[in-house]
Amino acid sequence: MAQQQSGGMSGAQMIQQNAQMRAALLATSPRMRKNLGNFNGGSLGGTTRVKLYNVGIITRLLLKVSAKLDIGTAVPTLSPQAPFNLISRLRLTDFDGTDRVNCTGFELFLINCSRNGGYYGYNNDGAPSVTTPTGATSVPASVLSNPIMPSLVAGAKTLQFYLEVPLAFDPEKDLRGAILAQTALGEMYLNIDWATAFLSNGNADTPYSSATATVALTAGETINVQVWQEFLLPQTLGNQVPLPQLDLLTVYELAGTIKSSDNLAAGTEKLINFPNVRSVIGAYFRYVNNGVMNSATAFDSAGTANAAADVSQFRVIANGNNVLYDATAESQLFEQRIKMGSAGADLRPGTYFLQFRNKPIETALYGNVQLGITPSNVTNTTFPAYVGFCFESFYTKGATLPGLSQASG
Repeated sequence: MAQQQSGGMSGAQMIQQNAQMRAALLATSPRMRKNLGNFNGGSLGGTTRVKLYNVGIITRLLLKVSAKLDIGTAVPTLSPQAPFNLISRLRLTDFDGTDRVNCTGFELFLINCSRNGGYYGYNNDGAPSVTTPTGATSVPASVLSNPIMPSLVAGAKTLQFYLEVPLAFDPEKDLRGAILAQTALGEMYLNIDWATAFLSNGNADTPYSSATATVALTAGETINVQVWQEFLLPQTLGNQVPLPQLDLLTVYELAGTIKSSDNLAAGTEKLINFPNVRSVIGAYFRYVNNGVMNSATAFDSAGTANAAADVSQFRVIANGNNVLYDATAESQLFEQRIKMGSAGADLRPGTYFLQFRNKPIETALYGNVQLGITPSNVTNTTFPAYVGFCFESFYTKGATLPGLSQASG
């Protein structure tokens, strides 16, 4: 029988030790939230950089984005991606240059919805309250309005929304992806790229669409983002600090911002490769056809055929011929509704997600894994049709973490 090296640990022992250190860390560490401040000066097409504090074990960031807008001439149409597509790219790179998060604001919103099992940040999944207070004649407005998306013709109206940037998969149960920041050896930044325009006619990639309306920042105003950093503050326990090394060496990766427009034809399956050497737990994608995001349903509520339906089938295929998942557009939407919680909220039109949390897609074992999308309508008259996609994955880093010894014990 094979013996382990002197002083070394087997894989099972490392996993057991990691679980013990994780439990000890969660049981003893205070939960901290630091307000990093309100960062103003953002502009269309520009970038806002936010320096994170080198403190504790970072588990999560919370963003509040706001801007004052002047809407003129006519009432514009809100994009299905609004207001989150005001962020064209959000990128967080750790101390050694590894991208932890690289996705659009709308992709991050979809991930937030999937992680929370509901329409993220909305009151009652966007539905009205189910009860009326005793003695009241109407249901009062929510104390918190989120998101705020002004569209009426007016000046100095506030656009505002919240987004969560997850670093640990579950800050209270599963610390895979958490970042050990107790080091003076480097700096870590959150970079937010803003959209190049508030409005573009017929284009779902800008927050507003209109042929006649105008949308601009109010004079003297900028795009602002307030950032909170959440972290665990490790405590000494028995002359040592409990650090779950496997969790801290694991990257919880959100990788997106890709728009693929090649090989798009009606009735022909388009294949998108899963990322290599990853444990993929989620795939998020949207189909934008000629700048428009249409519903995938074949019939409306009255039973009338929906001529605007853009997608007919979704598949997950391993090694070219092993079909792991096969769904029509309607069955896919039904599965998404079930996963979105008891309220059964639907996502924005043209948006879809697949979850593999209970059994991740191990691309190192399967080999070549692809997502197949069959469009039923492809139009490129004004804007190129494309599929935008983002993957949620785990993988283990090989580099030494700052401040964490790799010596075996």
